[in-house]
Amino acid sequence: MQFIKILFWVLLLVATFIFWWTNEARASLDIVAAVIEARVSTFVVGAFLLGFLPTWLLLRGSKWRLQRRIKTLEDAARPPVAPPTAPSRAPTPSPVAEPAPAVSSVGADKATGL
Repeated sequence: MQFIKILFWVLLLVATFIFWWTNEARASLDIVAAVIEARVSTFVVGAFLLGFLPTWLLLRGSKWRLQRRIKTLEDAARPPVAPPTAPSRAPTPSPVAEPAPAVSSVGADKATGL
């Protein structure tokens, strides 16, 4: 899509230059205290730009404003991010002591001789 946009603008620029170059008729424009004399095509291109640029700037400004508004609304709709928690430390296993040998009354009798 970007290629098509660039191609369009280049073709428009080339067509405008060809229009300006081929029209050699001269005209004069009387503005209050000044007289401007130039090619007719210069006046045509100037009048086009005088009407096009404010409209284009208005479009870009409203597009920028709407994109900012959309971004603000998207940020507000996004769920809040939980703060990162410290990693939980797994309890370290304590060394298991070997159980003491069970003393049975039978064995004790033999040891004591009772």
